[in-house]
Amino acid sequence: MPEPILKVNDLWKNFGGLTAVSDYYLELPQGMIYGLIGPNGAGKTTIFNLLSGVLKPNRGRIVFNQIDITHFRPDQITRVGLTRTFQNLRLFPSLNVEMNLKIASHIHLHYSFIASLSSSPGFFRSEREMQKKVEAMLDVFGLSQYRGELASNLPYGLQRKLDIARTLMTDPKVVLLDEPSAGMNTVESEDLARLILQIKERFQLTLVIVEHRMPFVMGLADIIQVLDYGSVIAQGTPEEIQNNPQVIEAYLGAGDTIA
Repeated sequence: MPEPILKVNDLWKNFGGLTAVSDYYLELPQGMIYGLIGPNGAGKTTIFNLLSGVLKPNRGRIVFNQIDITHFRPDQITRVGLTRTFQNLRLFPSLNVEMNLKIASHIHLHYSFIASLSSSPGFFRSEREMQKKVEAMLDVFGLSQYRGELASNLPYGLQRKLDIARTLMTDPKVVLLDEPSAGMNTVESEDLARLILQIKERFQLTLVIVEHRMPFVMGLADIIQVLDYGSVIAQGTPEEIQNNPQVIEAYLGAGDTIA
């Protein structure tokens, strides 16, 4: 088993008197796809918000690539190589596709404001590197022909792809995908599943996917973790999870199966 790139121990999050996450744990091996599933309100997005620095835990520890990021800001977490998407798209709707990608890469640009004004060699070198990355993303995500289109004018499925492409412009090692197939039809979601496998291999990514669409996550994940009321109730392969009585009861009540 590969060495875990992300370790989470004893993570808790309270909102007043409500415990949203309790004693959450995770050991994420490098190069794998983890699925994070559970009924509505189980705490899945809260966990993503804790891992990405949007929220701070009341207790627990988050270690990414041997760095304790428990109290890092979101931008610091992105810089060390952990990034995420959101359920709601975070595109710049009034900018075109290419500019959306370029803005996402600015976190790693190595020239100063003065260098940009003086058009130094470092400025031009960084700009060339950024453009090369943009061209690669446009090609991989099938967005080359839309590079000049406003993000708001893209079909919804392409907006979802652009949103994921933007996260990859930050050179992540781990990507948290929050409901990536939300709002997509069956054909679009199947196309996205193939794309996720492609980018995982091409960019050597480790992924955690929160998803309600069971066939989507069951077909992608190596390991699935199941939450209910903020706690982990099961973890295993897709086959093990589909036949776990505790998981079936949490989702559907006893006596049924998860498809």
